[in-house]
Order: sequence, then structure tokens, then C-alpha cells
Amino acid sequence: MIFCSKCSSPMVEGEKVCSKCGTPVGNINTVAGFTNDKDTIIAKLENFRVLLSECEELKTMIRPQSEFPMSDKNEYRKRSFIKYFWPFIVGAIVGFYAVYMVGVMIIAFSAVNSGTRYASEDAFVNAAMGDTFAAFICGLIVAAAIIFFGVKVSKRKQHDFNSGADRMNMAVQERYKMGLKNQKMIDIYQDNITQMHLYEHLVPEKYQTSFHVGQLIDVLKEGKAEDLQEAYTVLGWG
Repeated sequence: MIFCSKCSSPMVEGEKVCSKCGTPVGNINTVAGFTNDKDTIIAKLENFRVLLSECEELKTMIRPQSEFPMSDKNEYRKRSFIKYFWPFIVGAIVGFYAVYMVGVMIIAFSAVNSGTRYASEDAFVNAAMGDTFAAFICGLIVAAAIIFFGVKVSKRKQHDFNSGADRMNMAVQERYKMGLKNQKMIDIYQDNITQMHLYEHLVPEKYQTSFHVGQLIDVLKEGKAEDLQEAYTVLGWG
């Protein structure tokens, strides 16, 4: 078998030019049935081993690109303070109204059952106004307590939720960055596969690993074989 001296593609006996790159037969050199000299073959095998080694390493690291997000945009939105606080506003209004109405009802009940409790109508009116004011103040105190409690609870809930959203968004961004690195590794792997087509004819398919190619290089460098066919025999590849 002969090989093209330019692209190392195998050629059929009798061909005038290389079917792959068009190099004339006159430029084809054979050394024990293989193109180029021994040093050139070793150099090509070393390139092949580097590509194989890198691909073998990349295969252990590459993951399906579908596992990674397509964008680093924040997927988890934060919530505003009012999202948690508005129920307490409603509660404060209801609380104030309830306390005030209870006070008014007590005043009304007192008026009906006052009897001779008050010396005059003016005394009763003054007492009723005082009770009404007291009910108003009690309602405000209840409303203020609900508001104060609501502020604390709402801030805590908002902080907890937004902290969780921040963590999730950071995780998305980190996974997106990992996805970019993963895509780069995929691109390198595919580029290496393309480059390896230039050398794969030098080694039988089942021995196309960095380990076996390294063995082949050692045999040629150590002078145990002068060409690939002889190196195959030394290694027992048949």
C-alpha cells in the first residue's frame, strides 16, 4: 500500500494522482509501504496522540449542553415589601374599627342602663365623649400594634424570599458560565475529531487510543521497527 506524501491518504496501486488532494503520483514516496520518512511518520503519530489524549480527557468532562440554561438572566424575581405588608394594613383597619365599635357599643349599653348614674345630661354627654375618645385611642393602639408587628414580619419574609431568589439567580448564572465552558470543550472536541481524520489511517481503528499510539511511537523511536507495518508486527497488532 502507498500513501500520499502531502495528505497521507491511502492510495490504490496504479492511481496517477491522490484522490483526496490531487498530488501527482510522482510525488509519492514509500518507505516499507508507507508514505514519508520515519521521522515524519513519528511526528504525525505524536500529533495524533495529542489529539487522542485531549479527546479522551474531554469525553470525561463534557456534559449534554441541554443541562445548562440558555441565558444568565435572572429567572427568579424578587418580591416587594408591600407584597407581604398589605394584609397587615387591612388587619390594622379592621382591628381599629372593631375596637372602636366595641367601645361605642359599651357606651350605648351604658346609656340604656345608666339610670341615676349621671347627675345631669351634660354629665352623661361628657362621660360618653370621654368613653368614645378612649375607644378611639384603644383602636389606634391596636392598629399601631398590628402595623408594628406587620412591618417586622413582612421585612423578615421579604428578606428570606429575596435572599433565596438571589441564591437561585446566582446558581443560574454559575450554571450558565459552566455551560459556556462546556460548549467550548464540545467545540474543541469536534475540531480535534476533524483533525484526527488526517492521521487515523496510520493506526488500525481498534488501536486508536493515546496509549496504543504512544506504544507505536516508542517502538519507532527506539529503532525496534523502521516502518509502521513492522511496528504493528512488533506490537502484535497483526
